[in-house]
Amino acid sequence: MNKNRSTVRTIEIMHLIASSSNELTITEISHSLNIPKSTTHQIIQTLQELKILENSKPKTYRLGIRFFEMALPAFARMDLRREAESILEDLSAKTGESVFMATHDGDQIVYLDQVMGPSLLRLSVNPGTRGPMHCTALGKAILASFPNEKVTEIIGEKHLERFTDFTIQNHEQLINDLNKTRARGFAIDDRELFPDISCIAAPVLRSTGEPVAAISIVSHSSRMNSSRIEELGVLLQEAVLNLSRRLGFEGHKLFGK
Repeated sequence: MNKNRSTVRTIEIMHLIASSSNELTITEISHSLNIPKSTTHQIIQTLQELKILENSKPKTYRLGIRFFEMALPAFARMDLRREAESILEDLSAKTGESVFMATHDGDQIVYLDQVMGPSLLRLSVNPGTRGPMHCTALGKAILASFPNEKVTEIIGEKHLERFTDFTIQNHEQLINDLNKTRARGFAIDDRELFPDISCIAAPVLRSTGEPVAAISIVSHSSRMNSSRIEELGVLLQEAVLNLSRRLGFEGHKLFGK
């Protein structure tokens, strides 16, 4: 099927702006996506006229109100963000840590929401930002919810990208880690994506038992010893089971029967 080039470029521009922590200029967008500056300007101008993009500062752009008017109903239909809001806030308050929620798209996670805890750790991620699945607790929690055959289908058996000295780098290591996740009840990212950050995560399940998202607790690695991880794991599993039941899940365990 032939793809309309202008449509593809428009979507690429919107995705780049959505995933950026800063507002971007036309020049930055043009260089990042290798799109001619004149073409970038035309697309940006059209999106701005439609209020899909807006600028609070001269010559820089961010997502506009019309984008959220179109996108948020999709989340509302799932009831996910609305149902999760109080649970994320409560989990952050109980643990004193930052809490994140993400879903997955292909072999990537997509961040949906976050609640920043009172700790000194300040790791903020904009909704819509993507990340790898094989070295994040969020991604591994979702993967562990699937059979290993499905994991291979999602991730493949290729060499996995390395981010730190602790990153899982091949399919066999990943499957071993997912088996431990299933037995433990939650996934662990021990400095696999960032050198000083450790996380635990568990999947949010829909009525069919398939993962719709995952929730993670994030902390500085120096605070995540085995007893602390076990303590947080209990609170995390309670929270995700609570949310999963709100979405129709009737099981008593996140992994297995």
